[in-house]
Amino acid sequence: MAAQEIGQLAVSSVTMAEQAGAVLKQMVPTINKTSELVQEISAASGEQSQGVGQITGAMNHLNAATQQNASASEELSATAEELSGQAAALQELMAFFQFSDASQGRTGHAIRPASRAGAATRGNPAEAMTAEGPRGAGRRAYAQQGSGQGARSSGASIDEAGFSRF
Repeated sequence: MAAQEIGQLAVSSVTMAEQAGAVLKQMVPTINKTSELVQEISAASGEQSQGVGQITGAMNHLNAATQQNASASEELSATAEELSGQAAALQELMAFFQFSDASQGRTGHAIRPASRAGAATRGNPAEAMTAEGPRGAGRRAYAQQGSGQGARSSGASIDEAGFSRF
């Protein structure tokens, strides 16, 4: 009887082992597929990490460029302010000179072109001012209208009544 029970137990153990083997055979492909999926997820996570690193680098680059642009804007603003002040000062200095414009009925001290060499030899920088500016293309020197010579060379005095003081 004991031998018969041991035989039955052995047969049931073999049957259970065969069933376990069959279940394991079914599980192995699923386990392999799960392992492959985990590897793919790991690779995708690595790629995402690299992408995030690249985005962070690009954001840092944009931040640096934005800061440089802000700095350049501040410098341009300061330069524009300085130029505005210089332009106002230049306008104030230019207000000293009055030109006659017969077509608009304006009056003032009439001036006429003089020779370039004549203005340079007299050494008067005010007479060497040009209509186009000191670096203008025309570079025409002006002398006070009178006997054909500048006020200095003719000995005539300059009427300062029309000039404003600053």
